[in-house]
Amino acid sequence: MGQSSPDDGTSAWGGSLVLWAFEPGWSLLLADCEQICSIVASMNPFRYSEPVPVEDLMNRDAEAKELLERADEGNNSRLVAPRRFGKTSLLRRVIHDADKEGWATVYVDFFGVLTAADVAQRIERAYAEQLQGRLIRTFVIFDEFQEVLAAGERIDAVIRSEIQHHGDAAGYIFAGSHVGMMRQLFADRRRAFYGQAAPVELPPLPPAEVADYIAIRFQRTKRDIGRALEPLLALAQGHPQRTMLLAHAVWELTPTGKTATEETWLTARERAMHQVRDELRTVWTGLPTGHRRAITAIAENTTPLYAAARRHGGSRGGAISTATTALEDRGEITEDPTTRTGYRLTDPLLAAWITDDPPRQDG
Repeated sequence: MGQSSPDDGTSAWGGSLVLWAFEPGWSLLLADCEQICSIVASMNPFRYSEPVPVEDLMNRDAEAKELLERADEGNNSRLVAPRRFGKTSLLRRVIHDADKEGWATVYVDFFGVLTAADVAQRIERAYAEQLQGRLIRTFVIFDEFQEVLAAGERIDAVIRSEIQHHGDAAGYIFAGSHVGMMRQLFADRRRAFYGQAAPVELPPLPPAEVADYIAIRFQRTKRDIGRALEPLLALAQGHPQRTMLLAHAVWELTPTGKTATEETWLTARERAMHQVRDELRTVWTGLPTGHRRAITAIAENTTPLYAAARRHGGSRGGAISTATTALEDRGEITEDPTTRTGYRLTDPLLAAWITDDPPRQDG
């Protein structure tokens, strides 16, 4: 009474839907679903070697909204972030949102341009391939915009002279990863783009949101991040790519149905550090000796910067100031008033590499 008959292939027991065994089609469908779920559970959900998909972007809703709103108001933005800090992933999110709101979108990557002809060719190709004759409001992203400085001293002035006539027909984001060169383009009164684009910066990811992001993806794949979470958060320090790299390593070492332990974390940390070892060594060897002294003092963070630098062989305060300015321009360090030195390394794994096994100052 009150239950469906077997003729419709179901039975309502306690409000739940139960499939009858004699329905072969349903059995095959269930088998397919179980296979798909098994495949998904066996795939590592932490991507660290390329920009993440739009749906996996973590904690950048405010920045995406701000960039799109400025364009809608007819104002330009500049987005500056060190390499691998999630800039490209955010730009993809903004393009996705702009498309949904009916904008035409154009993405131009200037990385590697050497001449004015290179710049013109990149712009022309992007417009031809991505606009496809659409005459509607256009959202344009110039990525790695600092590269135009290599193409000619006044290329930025040429670009400015063209886009200033676009008015409300287009909104622009000028994105770059070299802090010093982007500052030169937009903060120097002598440059054409001085005061022409409001800054948007990408801060480190907040630990609470990172914790939720990681825990949910472990749970979806039938694992538990367990006691590996806290040390992972402490080491990654909100760096987007390093967070994904470390989470990927922990996930690989955690079997289905198991919980990550402290031992899991230590092994994952060792593997991740080994993976980036050559990359970090390349950064180190590319620095002058004075810059190495400064970056070592900042990584150790045991005493105020000038005292720490003297301990590592430095002597002149002016040299330390010059070194920190250069390192900040390169995106290797950023100001942080909560530290003893007043700075922190942008890459937390570089800081760990320096403090775990201090490299010689002469390389």
